[in-house]
Amino acid sequence: MAVSVAVVGMGPLGLIALKILKEDGFDVSGFEKRSWVGGLWKQSYDSTLSVTERTVFNSSRFRSAISDYPFSDAIDDFPTARQIWQYMESYCDNFGLRPHIRLNAEVKTFSRVQDKWAVEYVQDGSMSTGFFDKLMISPGTFVIPRSPKLKDIAKFEGDVLHALNFPNPSRFQGQNVLLVGFRATAQDLVVELAPYAKKVYIAHRNGLLLVSRYAADGKAYDQAQSVSFMFIQLFMEKWFPNLWGSFLDKIFARMSKKSFPHQPDEWGLTPAPSVATTPPLIADAIYPHLKNGFAEPVWGVQEIIGPNTVKLIDGRVLDDINTIIYTTGYESAVTCAPKEYNPYPVADEPPLLFRNIFPLHSNPDVRNSLAFLGQGAFPFPGFVQFELVAMAISQIWQGRSHLPPLSQMRQWHRSHLAWRQSLAKRYNSMAYFVAVFLSAPDHMRWLDRTAGTGIFAHFSSPFSWRAWRFWWADPAFYRLCKNGLFSPAIWRLFDMGHGRKPWAGAKAQIIEDNRVAEARRQERLRAVEKEKLEGKQGGT
Repeated sequence: MAVSVAVVGMGPLGLIALKILKEDGFDVSGFEKRSWVGGLWKQSYDSTLSVTERTVFNSSRFRSAISDYPFSDAIDDFPTARQIWQYMESYCDNFGLRPHIRLNAEVKTFSRVQDKWAVEYVQDGSMSTGFFDKLMISPGTFVIPRSPKLKDIAKFEGDVLHALNFPNPSRFQGQNVLLVGFRATAQDLVVELAPYAKKVYIAHRNGLLLVSRYAADGKAYDQAQSVSFMFIQLFMEKWFPNLWGSFLDKIFARMSKKSFPHQPDEWGLTPAPSVATTPPLIADAIYPHLKNGFAEPVWGVQEIIGPNTVKLIDGRVLDDINTIIYTTGYESAVTCAPKEYNPYPVADEPPLLFRNIFPLHSNPDVRNSLAFLGQGAFPFPGFVQFELVAMAISQIWQGRSHLPPLSQMRQWHRSHLAWRQSLAKRYNSMAYFVAVFLSAPDHMRWLDRTAGTGIFAHFSSPFSWRAWRFWWADPAFYRLCKNGLFSPAIWRLFDMGHGRKPWAGAKAQIIEDNRVAEARRQERLRAVEKEKLEGKQGGT
């Protein structure tokens, strides 16, 4: 009889996990409180986190696809939110997941009952309980809205809301809007407000690097990371972290100034925190609004001094502010978890989990049957790193890979906290060092080994017999994999004896991904040259 698994949350991570577990022979059941799959990638105006109408994915289509389900030709270089949602709907149907999913089914809590997980959920107004051998929770990375406590906010007579509750933007017609916080959400709201608001101020207390989606050679910015370059990154981050961090900061600062040369000192964007703790903002959407003055970065709020008046920490006073919107992000949480299994006993602190996945529970049956998705991440584009987590969990639950003893799991957690503390101290910054960030050199190697993908075995060492055999069989293809586009399909090439067969279409997809990326790069360069030529002709 197949082992039963409940997967709570049918956003991208939950869907991917459901497919992988189903593929590996588990009896799967998915639970989703909304009436659709794909989670936040479908816009909603309720009290749940979602994209806005004009949100664009930060990773390019060339790096973002699920490893065995490529994007269609119609997808933009940087997919829109709607394209991502439609992609998830298509993924769900292509792999026959929909019959295994309960929609409008909100999991309220879970407990351990006679060696089973009792999952209590409300569906269509009725409470039910399902019993499962394994339980996977996928609440998303950011759950509880974080709102600052502005001094004397009670004096403010305009609307005050969190971005989570952002309504139809037409509501802000002719208003002066103050956004508190400058990250991706602020960019999304500026774009939404542009047709309606009179002026938008963006209050922030830390610097920020603005980078473009495209490099000067026409490639998407994330195409710079080939397989070879990834291993250089992992080596440098592990053995020479200070040198590598300084190098990346200089590179990104140069890229920022070249892509967006108009960055006045008054905006307060420099000095920016290190990219080691604070990722840059892909700022193509917001920069035109910054440049034309519609959106203006200002210093953080000191206090509210009148019904519509805000004083900033540099002494400047903003009059006639109609609405304040917090774009200050979210805390990670698992709201359905009872106290015994809650991975966040302390809010906004790293989760009490091994590899940010498995509970550090005294009962080995709990450790080997409960897992959390989306609670660990490192700078790597697209959905692949979350696929790897689901693959690793599946391999462990099948007994093909194994968790270490509890003492080693706890030692890993202590080492992880020490790494975070040393990084924060080194860069004197916790500006955006969110609770789920992990060390890539350590965690990626563990994921590769536990999931059984074979990337390290075939590419990381020139002395590997697997690498030599792969090169000997097809030298040109080997070079394309290692130095060409880092296609997601590369993760599906190899059979490492873990019971998961390679994707038969992986090689063809890698070749096609490289062809499409190059064709679009050439098309983009031609468009840029045409634009320059028309500009010169218009100036004569």
